[in-house]
Amino acid sequence: MRPRIRRTGVGAAGRWAGALSVVALLGVAGCSDEGTIAEQARAGDQKGYIAGDGTLQQVAVGDREVRIDLSGTTLQGQDWSSADHLGEVVVINVWGSWCGPCKAEAPDLQAAYEHFQEAGDPVQFIGVNDRDGLDAAKSFEKVQGIGYPSLADDGGQTLVALKGWANPRPTTMVLDRDGLVAARVAGQVDETTLVGMVEDVLAE
Repeated sequence: MRPRIRRTGVGAAGRWAGALSVVALLGVAGCSDEGTIAEQARAGDQKGYIAGDGTLQQVAVGDREVRIDLSGTTLQGQDWSSADHLGEVVVINVWGSWCGPCKAEAPDLQAAYEHFQEAGDPVQFIGVNDRDGLDAAKSFEKVQGIGYPSLADDGGQTLVALKGWANPRPTTMVLDRDGLVAARVAGQVDETTLVGMVEDVLAE
């Protein structure tokens, strides 16, 4: 059964002013004309970079089928696993220091993170670095003022765990309390959009 992708217009629920453009897609669809996200992920290894267009996808509760089991080592050398955060909403951001939109969206991600931290909501943020050395990745986080952890690049194993949802760069995913993919932005995300995505899942 294919998940239904809900159209979410600008201003939906009175909270989405300035939201990204939304395109309805079938199944786990890509953000360009290059096939499925899984196909794009494979192509990305060869082409190096696929730009996202900011497409927002939301999967209805009853249609969620993709469970993410993500684990790795953070840039600070700590073990991290999504299995330890079942019961929480998990935000996954895939980024690289070489990616212009990743730099542009970093302040919005940090602002959204601080929003939920201050509210005391059960929300966990985790970054997934792609193709950076440890020093370059740490430098990016320091310069951008990122306060949540990121998993170090491990040759692509963490990207495999994201089951084809990891392209393009950046990509931001929201997992529900059961670890199922509930929403995704394929491309640069802004604070308003991300907060709205997470609050929708928190309210379920």
